[in-house]
Amino acid sequence: MPTFVKIIASLGPASGNTATIFSMVKQGVSGFRINFSHGGPEDWTKYVDAVRSAEARFGRALALIGDLQGPSIRIGTVEQPIALKKGEAAKIVFGGGAKGGDEKVIPVPIQRFFEFVDEGDILVMDDGRTRLRISEVQSDYVEVVALTDSMITSRKAIAIYGKEIDLPPISEKDFANIKFALEHNLDYIGLSYVRSGSDVDILRDYLRRAGREDVGIIAKIETKSAVKNLDEIMEKCDAVLVARGDLGMNFGLEEIHALQSSIVAKALENRRPVIVATQLLESMVEKPVPTRAEVVDVSTAIEMGVDALMLTGETSVGKYPLEAVSWLTKIANFVEKETIRGNLKVIAEKARSRIDSLPVMFAKGVLELAEDMNAKLVVFSIHGNTAKRISTLRPSVPVYVGSPDVNILRKLAILWGLQPLYVEAQGYEEGLPKTLQRAVELGYVSYGDLVVATYGLKEPRQRIEIQRVVH
Repeated sequence: MPTFVKIIASLGPASGNTATIFSMVKQGVSGFRINFSHGGPEDWTKYVDAVRSAEARFGRALALIGDLQGPSIRIGTVEQPIALKKGEAAKIVFGGGAKGGDEKVIPVPIQRFFEFVDEGDILVMDDGRTRLRISEVQSDYVEVVALTDSMITSRKAIAIYGKEIDLPPISEKDFANIKFALEHNLDYIGLSYVRSGSDVDILRDYLRRAGREDVGIIAKIETKSAVKNLDEIMEKCDAVLVARGDLGMNFGLEEIHALQSSIVAKALENRRPVIVATQLLESMVEKPVPTRAEVVDVSTAIEMGVDALMLTGETSVGKYPLEAVSWLTKIANFVEKETIRGNLKVIAEKARSRIDSLPVMFAKGVLELAEDMNAKLVVFSIHGNTAKRISTLRPSVPVYVGSPDVNILRKLAILWGLQPLYVEAQGYEEGLPKTLQRAVELGYVSYGDLVVATYGLKEPRQRIEIQRVVH
């Protein structure tokens, strides 16, 4: 598995079984995403149980992310896919379902949609692959003309290019899904279609009232408002996700690379974990081998210094979920070994450009001591804060993190460069040597290796040990 960048796989009909999840973990997956826009509690419970079984089987902490639908509009259920040729007409009607097929009728179950659209608006679906121009607007239906050859299936998100419909940031459905996430002890909640820092505040307040402030919030950057308000969003969330599919539905495709670069750079400067998602290996939904362009795209994202790469349709509904994970692992391993080394200094300079507190200064000092000595870094952490700070500074050496709290380890599992290790310990003095011992037992640290070992205490002291591992 890669040393620095982590791999997250989305679960769905193609991958949501125990055997496939076990295989993906063996191939290097560190976290899994459950998309609350699809399936239901019975499916999601099965996914959670399988992932936790994989944890027990392989002795590895695995992150689980519950991805909310958010204030997006999705079409209803169509009994048969709707095939549209460029220039062909179709009708969008108010309702939860339609026959589809040759009837060319697309249901949308939200009345607000029909109040907000105008003649001439461009509707975008399926990560930009489907584009429809509105030719007529009525109170409960609109006529559209296809601008692309399209295949429309149930529950696809539909956006109005250049417009954001004013919907509540968290819907009743979302709150029900959040409740599921808390009851099943998911580690992160993905907040979709974030527009401002106040959207994050609403979810944070809910988690606080529920006594679950330990659950991390991943703000998905996919709207024009989110890009505009990126600074305040980053101040309030625990991580950001570059949602390239929906960015491509709200911006010109030619802008996506620049947007990704800007968001990743800002995340590094603000020491916020950052994930890149959507169409990493899109061709592998249908084919067992990625395109050359996809390999270059994935390599570029890794060289930017992202914490994690998230597979979406490739693993949730694709024909080759295991091959997609295998290829992503293969690309990441090669980039880390052959090309990223020369770029790590540039990444680290961005990540270490703003040292604004004593704890961050301590993390930087310990990290650079290990890097200067070419030593492996071993950290024992009760709350995960020191390990998290070290990760955000983009270490160029392996970091092995021990903790007695599996919930902390799960959250750390998708952060740059960290290898979480479960150790039973009551305090720091006991935990640090046990973490080193565990790293040796698992083969991460070998006899003769130079190690910098540390833990972080709030006050009044810090501890750093330098040792060469001997029998």
